[in-house]
Amino acid sequence: QLKLEDYKDRLKKGEALNQDQLEAVEKYDEVVHNLEFAKELQKTFSGLSQDLLKAQRKAQRRETLLKLEAEKKKLRKILQVQYVLQNFTQEHVQKDFKGGVNGAIYLPSKELDYLIRFAKLTCPERNENL
Repeated sequence: QLKLEDYKDRLKKGEALNQDQLEAVEKYDEVVHNLEFAKELQKTFSGLSQDLLKAQRKAQRRETLLKLEAEKKKLRKILQVQYVLQNFTQEHVQKDFKGGVNGAIYLPSKELDYLIRFAKLTCPERNENL
């Protein structure tokens, strides 16, 4: 653009320009317009790029939150199962299942023993002092 302005100034001063220089001066307005258009395009692309980065970050945060919620759900389920299994290690619960009383279904001693052993294997002992 500076070179074209120089040609334009030289032409105004009455200097002789070669054919290529004259053609360039004639297309000065077109070149300026194209440069402005290119600047606008660059701004648009820059804005789109920023929008894309924001969308990617937002999607990543959402994905992280979804994974965290899924992990919480798994942990909740594990803790529920452990709670139920730990109850089988209590004497009064075992009596209820052996007799099928107090809302418990009847469980044969063999099946109840399996559940008690499984509970002891899967549920760590808790230290009440902690």
